[in-house]
Amino acid sequence: MFKKFWWFISYYKNKYILAVLFLLLSDLVGLIPPYITGRLTDMIFEGNIELKVFLLILGLDLLIILIKYLFAMSWSYFTFRAGNEIDYKAKDNLMTKFLKQSLKFFETHSTGSLMGKATNDVNSISNLAGAGTLSLFDSTIFPLFIIIMMMIVVDVKLTLASIIPLPILAYLCILIGNKIYARWAKVQMAFDKLNTSILEDVEGIRIIRVFNLQKSRYNKFEESGKDLCDKNMDVVKYQALMTPVQRIIPALTFVIAIGYGSFLISIGEITIGQLVSFTYYLNMLVWPMYAFGNFINIKQQGTASMDRIEEVLGYEEDIVESLGAVDLEANPSIEFRDYSFKYPSSKGEVLKDINIKIQSGKSLGVLGKTGSGKSTFIKQLLRLYPIDTNHLYLDGERIHKYSISSVREKIGYVPQNHMIFSKTIKENIKLSKPKATDEEVMEAVRLADFEKDLSTFPEGLDTLCGEKGISLSGGQKQRIGIARAFLKEPDILILDDSMSAVDGKTEKNIIENIKKKSRGKTTIISCHRISQVEDCDEIIVLNKGKITERGTHAELLKKGQWYAKQYKNQMTRSRFDEKDEK
Repeated sequence: MFKKFWWFISYYKNKYILAVLFLLLSDLVGLIPPYITGRLTDMIFEGNIELKVFLLILGLDLLIILIKYLFAMSWSYFTFRAGNEIDYKAKDNLMTKFLKQSLKFFETHSTGSLMGKATNDVNSISNLAGAGTLSLFDSTIFPLFIIIMMMIVVDVKLTLASIIPLPILAYLCILIGNKIYARWAKVQMAFDKLNTSILEDVEGIRIIRVFNLQKSRYNKFEESGKDLCDKNMDVVKYQALMTPVQRIIPALTFVIAIGYGSFLISIGEITIGQLVSFTYYLNMLVWPMYAFGNFINIKQQGTASMDRIEEVLGYEEDIVESLGAVDLEANPSIEFRDYSFKYPSSKGEVLKDINIKIQSGKSLGVLGKTGSGKSTFIKQLLRLYPIDTNHLYLDGERIHKYSISSVREKIGYVPQNHMIFSKTIKENIKLSKPKATDEEVMEAVRLADFEKDLSTFPEGLDTLCGEKGISLSGGQKQRIGIARAFLKEPDILILDDSMSAVDGKTEKNIIENIKKKSRGKTTIISCHRISQVEDCDEIIVLNKGKITERGTHAELLKKGQWYAKQYKNQMTRSRFDEKDEK
């Protein structure tokens, strides 16, 4: 157990030392009042105590109790602070790990599972670091002190006889604890499954309602909820066994103590006061018996949760910064040399033998059928997946020469599926440049042709977008994403079919703004509409991950291949749309 938690113990060791010190002092001071009470009892029975002495002893007893209280307050502060510290530290470590991972990691770890690890599992190890630490010392060190004191102050034979049931308690607690450990991991996995299902239902509430899936989704939730409940009840069943074990066995110790203690008084080996002290100590020993059971329960849950957290923390990063990587300084040229790419989960290569150079400040259009590899191609610079860095060059140098963060800093990326956060429109746009002024934000809004929409929102730019932009249309989401990229003023602007939901006039306005704003900067546009790329310096057509056509708009039309046919079809469709509008 300590090996698993050593990362935290070493981080918190100074405060843990103080916590243990105060806990030991509190336990040692707590052993004095039973002795005083026993001596006082004997003095009363013997009739040789004066009121002044009685009050003095009573005052001393109260003083000791006060000192114990101060020590207890100190260890309680440091011990339970440990629980809060590990809660923060574990979540901090997990979040740092999440942010470092490639998309391959998120393909194999569901959102529900990651949320479960960052909440339920962290709570379990937090409980172990706080209440578990207290239970550990109270069930090991403290009872040892009590037993030694019982032997010294009262009688060795009575002490040994009374603690006979304790090994039975320890064995049963360990046995039940092992059962809890095996079942707690299953509980957490069931919680992950339920968590994932709820997240999907909340995100897809529109589709659920449109297709009238409420009943089927509720049935799925009920099934997952019942599974979680059943597994929780399986744990509770074994936790419930702890209570009778913790009550019956301590009761046996009292039966032995009172019975055998009375016999020892009758033969004159101990006094009544010693038996009073002994029962006092024995009563103090009851809590450690409970604490041992509690510690086993908390320890097994915490260990099972730590195993799940270590699975994430121990995950080896797929994308690692090269040693000696330097920052990318300026708007670079981009070159793919015999470049191929395969997703970790795919069987074959998605991109094959790509050879193309994009000069600094030039524009490239990327077209092709659905599934041809367009989005995959334009995402390579972002390094969202592990890539072959030996075949991708920036300014003639292999891409791994440059730090990943500095490369991404030069890129403004507008994806197909725009992520809109539960913030205001302005805050969503400013994600790319948090310190942007209101004037800069409005300029980006105008460039994205989004200004005309602001009047439809009750609070303009300060209107809340709702969960994942639920209050926005598809076109509005896309233009917020485009405004976000414009605000960054990147050296390389990448648009991944990011105007599919806007009308022809809005698209034309945005394209014109891109031309003006991106002069001297590199632009890469992936799309289905040829109207978005016909003015690009070069256009490529992908088919099954290979470049099958390349050239300018005019050159590709002359070739009469897929590009030319697609252009003809789109122009015909455009004319029909114009007639319908009239």
